[in-house]
Amino acid sequence: MRRHKEKKFTEVRNIPFSLLIITICLLNLATTGWAQNTSSPYSRYGIGNLNAKNFGQSFAMGGTNIAMQNDSTPMFSINPNNPASNTSIRLTTAELGVNYNREQLVSTGSKQTINTASLGYVSLAFPFKRWWGASIGLIPYSSVGYKVTDHQDITNIGGVDYLYEGSGGINQIVFGNGVKPLYGLLPRFLKSEKYNNLASRRNPDNSIKSDSVLNADRLTIEKIRARRALLQPLSVGFNTSYLFGGIDHLQRSIFPYGSGFYNTRTGTSTRVSDVYFDYGAQYAYTIGSVKYHDLKDTLNPIRRRELKEKVKLLFGVTFAAQSNIHAKVDSLSYSYYNDAQGYERIRDTMQNSFGTKGKITLPLSIGFGFGIKKGDKLYIAADFAMQNWSSYQAFNQDGGLKNSYRVSLGAQYVPNSKAGQGYYLKRMHYRLGARYAQTAYELGSTQLMEKAVTAGIGFPVGRNYLLQSFSMINVGVEYSALGTTNNGLIQENIFKVTVGFTMNDRWFVKPKFD
Repeated sequence: MRRHKEKKFTEVRNIPFSLLIITICLLNLATTGWAQNTSSPYSRYGIGNLNAKNFGQSFAMGGTNIAMQNDSTPMFSINPNNPASNTSIRLTTAELGVNYNREQLVSTGSKQTINTASLGYVSLAFPFKRWWGASIGLIPYSSVGYKVTDHQDITNIGGVDYLYEGSGGINQIVFGNGVKPLYGLLPRFLKSEKYNNLASRRNPDNSIKSDSVLNADRLTIEKIRARRALLQPLSVGFNTSYLFGGIDHLQRSIFPYGSGFYNTRTGTSTRVSDVYFDYGAQYAYTIGSVKYHDLKDTLNPIRRRELKEKVKLLFGVTFAAQSNIHAKVDSLSYSYYNDAQGYERIRDTMQNSFGTKGKITLPLSIGFGFGIKKGDKLYIAADFAMQNWSSYQAFNQDGGLKNSYRVSLGAQYVPNSKAGQGYYLKRMHYRLGARYAQTAYELGSTQLMEKAVTAGIGFPVGRNYLLQSFSMINVGVEYSALGTTNNGLIQENIFKVTVGFTMNDRWFVKPKFD
């Protein structure tokens, strides 16, 4: 019988639609920047309010993500906070999220409510090998948006109004890589000459091994296999982030008419453009059985019992060294008066500089995470992270910030991720979380604290095990309180809603035909 030559071709399924959406979002945001998504008066300090790299799942779990990684079963999601998690993605994954914020600014005797909406994140991840995964995404790094007025009565001058305004922020294009450096230890051992010698029934001189030697060799093989299997789950990774964007600050001093003083206006525009690195590592240890004591067996009382649902212990760490980011600043300061028509008329220019080069020092940060997962149903996680913001500087000027830390707790429960038709509620992902943080802001000898609670649900909207295609809509809500009304300060009460879209698909399938 004539044998046909094997033919191969590449089938690309569902790529045009999802890739088109991601590409359009990336190009649009890279050219126009992120819309202002904060109205916090505290964003005037440093580089603004930092945006946590939380996607739909981790957002609803209090921001716990340092140890978070996917299992070998969908739904797969991207965790940009720890690049080591890229190794656990098994399908091409796309994520996109939108945010809605309702901020209430409360001070002694007054309240103000501000609503904002913005695109939260867009990211795409690829599983190149079982030991290597990568992702790329566009995520806001910091946001600035405030407008504050301070009225003071000054002797011999009268009432003076000080106006402070700010807008903008820093964005980041994040390219993450994660690898399992010890993934091939066990396969290499099974193909090695050492394994062949231990597994053989004959000695190197071709003599037959005794039973005791055979048993000892088998025990040696099992020990080596166990050690190497124990090392294989270790993952390490790094993020290469391109930081770009601009922050504008404007300050006005408006004196009363006839006081003899001219109004002043000082504006600065800082532009950032540089590369930033952060690193991560994760380790997973799976418990598939437990020891127990069999009282009926006096000869071999120690036995092992297989667990119905395996328990996985997850450990994670993240790290970013102190880095100097290149920046440029434009500054213009002048005095002016308003004519009869209300137009500004410049009286004297006090400073006018363009493109002054300098550096912004971003502080060292480190985080630790722990998680425990029981089968595919229950996942509980905890994070602790800190940043050394007291070392922050911008153009050789201290920012007056303090060291910060964050503690997060989160949980996810899925009654039955593989439930059949009619059991949709059992396939939904239910999430809860909480966060407590000491911020980098200290005003009036008071270091501001933040408290938050979160909740969310993941809605599966499509799954096809045959074609390996899965989708989910993640809805999360957060209520947080930042600051205090004591000492003349402002408290921010924020209600935030995030809607995220996660798509899993198998790309670049290569079927074979005879």
